[in-house]
Amino acid sequence: MNKTVWNMAAAGLLILLLLNTGASRLQVRAEGPGLEYETQAAVPDQEDNYGPDIMGETYCVINGDTGEVLLSKNKDRRMYPASTTKILTTLLVLENVPDLNSPMTFTQTAVNIDPSSSTLEPKACAGETMSVKEALYGLMLKSANECGAMLGEYVAGSEAAFAEMMNEKARSIGAVNSHFMNAYGIHHDEHYTTAYDLALIMREAMKNETFRAIAGTAAYTMQPTNMCGARSIVNSHKMITGDFPEEGVLAGKTGSTPQAGRVLVTAVQREDMYAIAAVMGDNIENYYQDTQVVFSFAYDLHADRIRPVEWLPVNDNVTATDGVRIRYSPSTEGGVYTTLLQGQQVHRNGIYEDWSRVIVGGRYGYINSAFLASDRPEAVPVTEPYTGTEPETEPEPETEPSSDIGVSVSENSASESAEAADVSSATTALDKNEAELKKSTWKIVLIIVGALLGALILAVLILAIVNHRRRMMRRRRRKR
Repeated sequence: MNKTVWNMAAAGLLILLLLNTGASRLQVRAEGPGLEYETQAAVPDQEDNYGPDIMGETYCVINGDTGEVLLSKNKDRRMYPASTTKILTTLLVLENVPDLNSPMTFTQTAVNIDPSSSTLEPKACAGETMSVKEALYGLMLKSANECGAMLGEYVAGSEAAFAEMMNEKARSIGAVNSHFMNAYGIHHDEHYTTAYDLALIMREAMKNETFRAIAGTAAYTMQPTNMCGARSIVNSHKMITGDFPEEGVLAGKTGSTPQAGRVLVTAVQREDMYAIAAVMGDNIENYYQDTQVVFSFAYDLHADRIRPVEWLPVNDNVTATDGVRIRYSPSTEGGVYTTLLQGQQVHRNGIYEDWSRVIVGGRYGYINSAFLASDRPEAVPVTEPYTGTEPETEPEPETEPSSDIGVSVSENSASESAEAADVSSATTALDKNEAELKKSTWKIVLIIVGALLGALILAVLILAIVNHRRRMMRRRRRKR
């Protein structure tokens, strides 16, 4: 009896193991030959995304007039703002200092900034006096941290007091997912914002004409001070200087720390729309290009040159027919994520015009569909390129019913044939769906049965062990 119980337990455990292995395979998304078709777990978390994907971790584009969100990617995710913090600093100084020609003298505390951070050239010294206006130019164009620290002290008396003013101002304009610890953006774990909040802050700042003038200046010569001659400074934002051309740029601010990556805030006015973009968590190779991509998409969408991205669902595996780039967005201007070599296979879960959305490395990438071959071509829907607003079609003129009975019967027959074909096609699709559903249902039933069988055999095994121990104890007692 003991031998029989042990054999049953072993068989049950083996069945349970095999069934669980099969269940696990249903949830696996492989990234090479033989990969499984998509399950829910295979889709990356896209949060509140609407618009092209870019290399930057988050972005938000808003209408500068209305505040409406036009495009976004993870817009409410907490990020480090780096020197784009200085947008809010400048706004608060402009709102709290009536006379920008007022002189202020740098303290030792203000100039005691990390020497590797952004400063004037030469760096401002303790005891040096310059006007608030000159310090603001140094802050926004040269991103001078000592200017930010001194302006904060000048307005609020201390860095901590100015940070509290920053937090109050952010909350008042709806930037409720932000928290600031200093006036210049040197890294602090509790100093953060979001792409959406940063766009709101920029929108508020751009309402101030003086801010627009300072933040949109390409180059400036600072007046001599009591300790230094004139300093010539150039804006760090390449779209403002023209080193990276972009139409209609009004103002902007750059930011960069190892923890924040590259951050870029930009305001543009072209065609009939004023827009602001905040791109965060990017890198030096892509952050200008990515900003250009999201602006282009936003303006094309606004002018009805493109329709909103509506990815048609696909569930197939595709093989590269040639070496092809996988991009961060469905655009030839999109940054290159990686390269798919000829013969390599990836999973695809959507198509949009000429583009395929694939899953690579746990995130979405985009490939020109012309370079891909599907293992399930019958499952791939056909899309048509969008050429702009569809023209309004004139209603067909009403006509008298034809007296030609033969023609009428012929047309009806053709219509019935087409309907029959549609019904046949729909029935075939329905049959396929029912077959897939039954297949999935049976798998689930097998898994449940296996689990129950395993649990039952495990209980029998435990009972057998307990009975065996009891018998052994009885034998010992008899021997005694």
